Amino acid sequence: MPHTDPAEHRHDAQAAIDEPGARVTRTIAVRAPIEVVWECLTDPASLADWFGDTATFPDGTGEGATGSFGWSDAGEFPARIERAEAPHVWAFRWGRRGEPLRDEHSTLATFTLERVGGGTRVTVVETGFERLGDEVAVRAALEDNREGWTSELDELIALVARRWTPAAIDPLAGTITRSLDVAAPVALVWRHLTDPASIEAWWGHPAVFPGGLREGITGTFEHEGERWPVAIRMLRPERAFAFRWGEIGEAEPGPTACDVRFDLEPLGDGTRVTVVESGWMRVPGDVRDDRMRGNAGGWEMVLDGLRRHVLEAAR
Repeated sequence: MPHTDPAEHRHDAQAAIDEPGARVTRTIAVRAPIEVVWECLTDPASLADWFGDTATFPDGTGEGATGSFGWSDAGEFPARIERAEAPHVWAFRWGRRGEPLRDEHSTLATFTLERVGGGTRVTVVETGFERLGDEVAVRAALEDNREGWTSELDELIALVARRWTPAAIDPLAGTITRSLDVAAPVALVWRHLTDPASIEAWWGHPAVFPGGLREGITGTFEHEGERWPVAIRMLRPERAFAFRWGEIGEAEPGPTACDVRFDLEPLGDGTRVTVVESGWMRVPGDVRDDRMRGNAGGWEMVLDGLRRHVLEAAR
């Protein structure tokens, strides 16, 4: 049996105080790719979804940027980004409520992200509490921020869970389903979802559809020199895109072909993309389970690729 390092799956239920070191720490495990966790952690539009009630950083959250975090019951706290090494290290220094940021009256929160197994390990270490006053004041600040990192990182976990979910297999119905939210308008997501050149970029397979994608035509996807047919069955602009794909070497999808449908749903200023691959009951039972598991992992990578590609195009 392969050895599994328990540290890979470490998840602290709450933050901890290191009183001699005057610091607060917490490590959590998140079931999502490191790039998704990094975006949720550092994107100015996402910060207030997990840390505070407001996060104002007019110039973004890169190294040297300044701004503030705000709580409705505690006021505004000045902050400066000290490190931004995507997607592994992000750190900010923050000071006293309602005052200009001064290093001698501030603490430093450093986040370290690591790829582990099928997800990401996040560790936060906040240091510098010894600068905040006498022993009583330091102890009070440590306890306040221990409670803070316990609740705030739980909010980060919930945010990532809303942004990224694994593919779901239904062996009874013979389906694989996955949904993913993309912070971009439906029109932009649709354009990159259905443009052959974009498909090659985010899916990773050459997509050949002479004359473009149209209902009723059959094109091909290619991987390592092998091609398989993709028959376009539906194109409803900015709403739904469906195709049937066959086996390697077929001219048209055959009797074991599966159907794939993408649905796009407006979600505020963004888009929810849902893909369903159905028809797996047509695949022979002796290979079905393994192939479904393989495709479930594939849909996680593919939709992550679409999301990344669209966000890069939107910048």
